[in-house]
Amino acid sequence: MTSTPKNFLKILTIIHYALVAGPLLIGVIFYLNTELNTNGTVDDIFIYIFPLIALVGVFSGNFIFKKLLSNIKKSESLQHKLTGYQTASLVKFALLEGPAFLNIVWFSLTGNLLYLTIGMVLVLFLFMQRPTKIKVENDLELIGEHKRQFNKLDDPIP
Repeated sequence: MTSTPKNFLKILTIIHYALVAGPLLIGVIFYLNTELNTNGTVDDIFIYIFPLIALVGVFSGNFIFKKLLSNIKKSESLQHKLTGYQTASLVKFALLEGPAFLNIVWFSLTGNLLYLTIGMVLVLFLFMQRPTKIKVENDLELIGEHKRQFNKLDDPIP
């Protein structure tokens, strides 16, 4: 398949949706098959650890994403910039998906809806990170020739 901006966006969007669908489907399946814990005890140490893991995933994902982008913005090639953007995005997505799965699995073991809620909030946040043409242009700060090349969606990337 020829590498075009349109194909780049299509592939990254498909990967993104697949990463969103996994924890979402597992969360629904676990919700339907898990007996809810309604005794209200909060003496479990994990009630502090799992939300912290979620926050670490969000903040580290954004930090690493920005760090990786800062390294590729100076690149001379649009192809190199897009490849780097894809890598940075996948790292950010993984750092959201991992804690989401962890919270959802822990919900299935404990029946505590807090963990499912945290997992679904992470899935929602991951969904909002959907790659779009405008986001890619803004994140990479494309200007001049690179922006012109990227706007020609069906032309091969040089």
